[in-house]
Amino acid sequence: MSDYSGNAADAYAWPLVKFSFRVTIDELPELGFQTVEGLESEIGIAEYRPGNSSFLFKSKRPTLVTFSNVTFKKGEFLGDANLKDWWHMYAWEHQENRNKRREIMIELLDEASEVMMTWTLYGAFPVKFTPTNLDAEADSEVAFEEFEVAIESFVLEKA
Repeated sequence: MSDYSGNAADAYAWPLVKFSFRVTIDELPELGFQTVEGLESEIGIAEYRPGNSSFLFKSKRPTLVTFSNVTFKKGEFLGDANLKDWWHMYAWEHQENRNKRREIMIELLDEASEVMMTWTLYGAFPVKFTPTNLDAEADSEVAFEEFEVAIESFVLEKA
């Protein structure tokens, strides 16, 4: 929605749309995801109060940065085993591939398919794979799979 109050730098500028995006995962073909959730980071705090302090509050200091797991949701397609195979590599091939991490790039696109924002996720590896739910009464629902990855960090760049 436009900000007509005159408070914005450009009173007629609109916020970015979030329905057009592209996800690229190292060593996988481009996959079309319906949703990407969990792009969050948080700085922890350490609290301290010396016993001889005359103040009745604790001092707070920033500590480590943590990054949430990221969940990807996409339609289930016959013959598309890319995410399942990546999961399988971690779940079953304990000796060989457990330490292999991938980089994931998420690009938010505008209406002209120009990149407006890019999240680059570092050190990604799968932690959860959920195939589609089955429901005999599902009328016209599409089969979806969900894929969750843990990441070491991400960087957000704006165009």
